[in-house]
Amino acid sequence: MSFFNKVRRCICRRMLTLFLFLCVCAAGSGTRLFAQKLDLDYVQPFSLNPVNDGIQLGLGAVLSGSAFVCDKIIDFKKNEYNPEDWKKSDIASFDQIFMRPYSKPLHIVGTGTTALVLAAPAIFAIMPSSEWLTIGTMYAETLLLANGIKEWTKLLVYRARPYMYFDDYPEDKLEDGDWNCSFPSGHTTYAFAGAAFTTMVFCQCFPNSNWKYAVAGLSFGLAAITGGLRMASGNHFFTDVFIGAVIGTAVGFAVPYMHTKTFYGKFERKSKSGQAALTPAGFSFSYNF
Repeated sequence: MSFFNKVRRCICRRMLTLFLFLCVCAAGSGTRLFAQKLDLDYVQPFSLNPVNDGIQLGLGAVLSGSAFVCDKIIDFKKNEYNPEDWKKSDIASFDQIFMRPYSKPLHIVGTGTTALVLAAPAIFAIMPSSEWLTIGTMYAETLLLANGIKEWTKLLVYRARPYMYFDDYPEDKLEDGDWNCSFPSGHTTYAFAGAAFTTMVFCQCFPNSNWKYAVAGLSFGLAAITGGLRMASGNHFFTDVFIGAVIGTAVGFAVPYMHTKTFYGKFERKSKSGQAALTPAGFSFSYNF
């Protein structure tokens, strides 16, 4: 497949996910009125910092951008397919249990559940509009970092997708080089990143709300369903989904945490002060750093 066709397919997939994401965001525009009826008590636990956010946004952009260049332009990963190199007997027994042939309908449904979880932060429209920039910046950092880590792992690890071990594998996947990008699961990474971010931010902003359990359960429930669908559609092994969930969850919790007073407090220097005193033993001077 030509370079332009590969880029076109990649853009189409990204646009489909973005379209679903925006649809759910639009549907969630009324959540602020809903929150007013629930009388949620809001606290302000997060803040932006030029240095901190510059590092996170820069790192995420570099990881995601460099991975895209290496994958789509440089062709960093070789995609020659040799059936003899991929034997089912070489796969761990627990991964063989969940192997399935390719299913396009389940693939589409899995993409839809991923978009739903990614759109979950639309619930934060219930917050004062002055907080939207902070939440949006943190979420952008979360997605960029999760995507960058996921993409570079895919580039460095060669693993054929489960459907390649069945006779009726989709040939278009072989042509566009997506067939050996099984590890880790990108959909699962995104889903758990969105779930962890939504849960962390909601629990910090509304610590006294009983709705935090419902938010966490629904977010992670949809993320888990996404992982299950990625296996059921033949796109991923169990270990692909598990590692994707670990990456997404870690980034989804870590980024908001690195915008809290607790995190910033660890880097605040104690104020410098000096103290002089006259004692029977003579003159003493102390200085605190």
